[in-house]
Amino acid sequence: MKFASLRKAFVTASILIAAGQMDLALAHSVSAVTIGASSVNTGASDLAVVICDPGTDYLEAQVKDGSSPEPGLLVNLHVVKGNQMKTIADTVSGDTNYTPFIRVNGGAGVYYIAVTTTTAGIRVFDLNYHCKANDGTHPESSIEVLQVEP
Repeated sequence: MKFASLRKAFVTASILIAAGQMDLALAHSVSAVTIGASSVNTGASDLAVVICDPGTDYLEAQVKDGSSPEPGLLVNLHVVKGNQMKTIADTVSGDTNYTPFIRVNGGAGVYYIAVTTTTAGIRVFDLNYHCKANDGTHPESSIEVLQVEP
């Protein structure tokens, strides 16, 4: 079953958060996002910005590829703030495990999150992200999708 694009998932999550209808723990998760359906010769990329409020020390994120394994076709997660960048790949497609969290210690402000594929092909992924303080609390955040490649 094909699910909504990353944009629709983020917009829906934002609306539910604003309406107070979603638990805070779920407010930073996006599930069953399809990427790469229109990719033919190269991998696909989805890009968003997360804005972490004051009190944030770092942004952490992880990804899970829920698709059946295909040789050479992986989902990658990239987090960028200023001159810092962390990247991780889900090397086991179709399992129930997320990658370990990657963490960028950039404080409050704008972080870029990109999910990419290594080559042409369809992937369905889940994403978790959290703006956090060193004491483990979650300062407020907002997200805006900049690019979607279904």
